[in-house]
Amino acid sequence: MERIIGLLDLDYFYAQCEVVRNPSLKEKPIVIVMPSIRENSGVIATCNYEARALKIKSGMSLNLAKKLANSSTIFINADKSYYEEVSIKVFEVVDYFCEKVEQVSIDEAYFDLSSHFGYDKAQEVALKIKHRIKSELGLTCSIGIGPNKLIAKMASLIKKPDGLFVVYSNQVNSFLLKHKVGDLIGVGEKTEEEFKRHGVVNISDIHKFEKIDLISWFGETLGSKFYEYSFGIDSRVVESNREKQQLSRLMTIREDSNDFDVVVLNVDFLVDLLYKKILYFNKRFRTISLIIVTDKMDTITKSRTKSADISSVDELKEVSRDLLRSFLNESTIYVRRIGVRVSNFEENSGFQKKLFDY
Repeated sequence: MERIIGLLDLDYFYAQCEVVRNPSLKEKPIVIVMPSIRENSGVIATCNYEARALKIKSGMSLNLAKKLANSSTIFINADKSYYEEVSIKVFEVVDYFCEKVEQVSIDEAYFDLSSHFGYDKAQEVALKIKHRIKSELGLTCSIGIGPNKLIAKMASLIKKPDGLFVVYSNQVNSFLLKHKVGDLIGVGEKTEEEFKRHGVVNISDIHKFEKIDLISWFGETLGSKFYEYSFGIDSRVVESNREKQQLSRLMTIREDSNDFDVVVLNVDFLVDLLYKKILYFNKRFRTISLIIVTDKMDTITKSRTKSADISSVDELKEVSRDLLRSFLNESTIYVRRIGVRVSNFEENSGFQKKLFDY
């Protein structure tokens, strides 16, 4: 079976999330700020393409970014809890289509497409993932597909934003020959400078040297890795690191509250939505979790595992309410967002995908 790996990268993710939340921001320069404890201070977490056109970039100080900004530039303090909620929903879509998913950051994940019967079918699956994320969540992503992680990652950058680029196994050498050494994964500014000191500008220039040369420049681990990467060799596998066996629903409540009667209405609403999802996937489960995001932006999770499968929406509501009551009795913290998650699914529960689903 031919190994095929995809890499999904959400385009300017934080800024996209803000546009989804407030569509009036569309096409304006958006800058997401990680604020400092000092007033009017901070660092730029990310920005959209309109802001990048103004030469604003990640890692830049807030003061410098404001000097480069124009009158329509919008500065927004990062709302990481909200971004995490959206990220969960995005990668639940990827989980649905792929058995092995390795999330490497809040907006990026590798997924194994080897079982999808070749590159054409792999590309079909990638297009379905992109369509679902766009139609259900309003977000665009870029996907690269290749025979290994290295090539998939590099391919994902070719047609950003909202791109899909495939590098077939017989195209790897020609693909790499078009790239600078700085495009290799793991090569930062200082590493690139060291390469250039030895006359290496393009990836192809590495082939003028032996592996032992690169080891002398960068050490055993990095030297060997860069040498192998230059030939498109990458043996890393997709290592599933997500809690795949889970379904969840989350929402922001209308007003921060620690009143059980107020918050429980939101919990009941989420349970009704979630139970429809559970029925659709025909899942049987034993663990229920309540996810609480406080007014201080802390995330707290309370869980309960039953000795037998949860058999009804009423039972799911009862447990969720008990978890909420327990949290509110133990704390005076106000709830800003609330979520319900089910997991610990019974093995072999759920429906099988039909042959033509792919």
